[in-house]
Amino acid sequence: MVRLRQVLTRFDKGFLVVLAICLLAVWPFLSRASLPQGTDAELHIFRLHELSYLVRNGAFFPRWAPNFYHGYGYPIFNYYAPLTYYLGLVVELLPRLDAVSGVKAVFVLGLLLGGLGMYGFVRDNWGRRAGYVATAVYVYAPYVQYIDPHARGVLPESFSLGLFPVALWALDRVRRGGGRWWWVTAVLATSGILLTHNLMGPLFFGVLLAWAVWQVASGERRENDSSPAQPCLPTLWHLFTALMLGLAIAAYFWLPVLVERNAVNLNTLIGSGDNYDFRTHFLSWRELLAPTLRLDWGATQPAFHFNLGVAQWILGALGLLMLALRRTRQSEHLMFFVLALAGLLFLMLPVSQFVWEAVPFLPYFQFPWRLLGSAAMMLAILAGAGVAGLMPDDRRTGTIATIVAVALPLILALPLTQPALWPDFGEVSTARMTGIEHRGRWLGTTSTSDYVPATVDQIPKRNDNVVAPMYENQPPDRVNWATLPDGAEVNVEVVTPLITRYHVLAPKNFRLRLFLFDFPGWQVRIDGQLAETELGRPEGFIVIPVPKGEHLVEVKFGTTPDRTLAWAITIAALLVMAGIAWKMPGRGADQVSGVRFADGPVLTAVLLITAVAIFILQPLNWLHYSSANFAAQPAETAVFANFGDQAALIGYTISQQTAGLGDEVGVDLYWQAERPLDINYQVFVHLLRTDGTLVAQSDKLNPGEFPTRQWPQDKYVLDHHQLHLPVDLPPGEYTIACGLWVQSEGWRLPLFDETGQQIGDHFVLSSLVVK
Repeated sequence: MVRLRQVLTRFDKGFLVVLAICLLAVWPFLSRASLPQGTDAELHIFRLHELSYLVRNGAFFPRWAPNFYHGYGYPIFNYYAPLTYYLGLVVELLPRLDAVSGVKAVFVLGLLLGGLGMYGFVRDNWGRRAGYVATAVYVYAPYVQYIDPHARGVLPESFSLGLFPVALWALDRVRRGGGRWWWVTAVLATSGILLTHNLMGPLFFGVLLAWAVWQVASGERRENDSSPAQPCLPTLWHLFTALMLGLAIAAYFWLPVLVERNAVNLNTLIGSGDNYDFRTHFLSWRELLAPTLRLDWGATQPAFHFNLGVAQWILGALGLLMLALRRTRQSEHLMFFVLALAGLLFLMLPVSQFVWEAVPFLPYFQFPWRLLGSAAMMLAILAGAGVAGLMPDDRRTGTIATIVAVALPLILALPLTQPALWPDFGEVSTARMTGIEHRGRWLGTTSTSDYVPATVDQIPKRNDNVVAPMYENQPPDRVNWATLPDGAEVNVEVVTPLITRYHVLAPKNFRLRLFLFDFPGWQVRIDGQLAETELGRPEGFIVIPVPKGEHLVEVKFGTTPDRTLAWAITIAALLVMAGIAWKMPGRGADQVSGVRFADGPVLTAVLLITAVAIFILQPLNWLHYSSANFAAQPAETAVFANFGDQAALIGYTISQQTAGLGDEVGVDLYWQAERPLDINYQVFVHLLRTDGTLVAQSDKLNPGEFPTRQWPQDKYVLDHHQLHLPVDLPPGEYTIACGLWVQSEGWRLPLFDETGQQIGDHFVLSSLVVK
């Protein structure tokens, strides 16, 4: 009891305030059942389901997903960071829970960790009220709160944004002379970041390493900090060993990824002029500074800005101002985050294109706006330090300032606390997974054939005989029965998902052809002896030469020398971590800078905002649009342009009525299906002279990046376009028109009037004056 009282006495009650601050951010996950379909969350759910299937059958660290890709198998677990799936597995394995519950739990955990880690780091350096402000600014940054977890549903990236502040906090505690548990936390959190996301992991590791180097280079004496002007050698050693051991512990994952990168197709991860081309995803200052939009529940994909948030900019600018006026503590420490913010903003703007083209790995990030979450973290730290520097340390003034600064990001984020309702996700099963693959929405839980073995020259078609058992929750039937010689017998024994034995009786030598992608790690033994295999071209399937007679052919997915080495590094690093931790003191310095003040007023204000949002604003539907009946409330101009009784243009927004040479004119179209569509139509937006000749255009294969055959009838599709005006375009008045057509056949949908008579094949939106 004495020990427990000591722990409770040391416990910072501010963490309870932080959980209250985070409540609105996690409320959509807590208050609703299931998860939506159609975002990347769906992919992560089926990956978790496949991992659970493997673990339940004894494959605890698999690198191969045997049921994916029409049953031909897929090395997704060899190349995709595994941590979030194992965290979700802890929940999924519990009674009456499934993969949906596991993925949802990790989303919630990531948001909470982000808040707790941000509070801990900023509190230690700039005080408690700064920690509260930084938490609110970070958790309610649009990218952290909504875009990653809801609009995109990217579980690993979202979780990495939560784990990064925890790693920074733990490393900062190590810098301050923290004891063994902080050091172990720093090691494991660093490793966890690298095991969470293939792209953000290395980025965050680089930021942490740069931060550690900055601490050594600056050598600044920080106020209210017990660390010396120049960190002592043991502290520096612990700081950098934490980073390096974290890197080494994650080696079992990242080392095979690097060494075996040429064993799969990665070309599809980098686009050219398409959705995966980084050149098409730079942001403008206008987008970065834009306010948060109200979501429209009547849209198939509610519109949102890739922005940093108005509150985030205001409070971050306050931090910059306080730094410039020398009113912030630990100014050199804070300067690191200013420089990091500047670098991240630069990389999201078009001016940085030459950097993206020069650095080989950057194009794999695909979307420069991925850096919004990292930039939000830097702004949050600046915001906390700015509020701490603005007000004196008296309790009353500090409390009022904290309440205002915490309330601002919460209030401005209210529209994103109510994402569109989602239906029940439904059953999670192998049968459903392969059914989705059959419909072509994705293959192997990827949409671009990335990670297909490099030996596959041609993607094989689906074979009904292979997948038929999967609909009965049985393993795929991978024997190519049609190629067996007359009189040959093959009996299949599935030992585990990654070990299959074939009992063969052959009247002559023959080749046993399997519908199974070849990949490093597959081992074949005939009667216990390793056997050479052949490659079946062009599909890349395994072919096994089998001699005449009765034989036992075992096909097993095992390890490779590189993977064995990677595991050896991981195990060695864990042992070294345990040895160093054993010799370290149990507790170290535990100072917290800044004055303490009553948490009650801050907690009361946060709970009041949360209660008003949950019990008043959300039930009244005041936080979102509810477009219905062929109306799009966000559209500036409402119309009903009937294209062939198939689809209607129900509204549009044009960014400007006058433009200069070389300008870009934004055109947003709002489409809605009038009936189920059996053709995938294409869309065009044309800029026409008065005589009807074309001078500029924007064409898309799928309006709103959404194939029309999949359009629902009760929601509209928002379709963004940019018209690039030629620099040699003569000044004058032009016309903007749009329509739908079938590219493969070259015909347009007719435009009908109210009586059903054709009046043209395009709809005139507006005139545009070019000066």
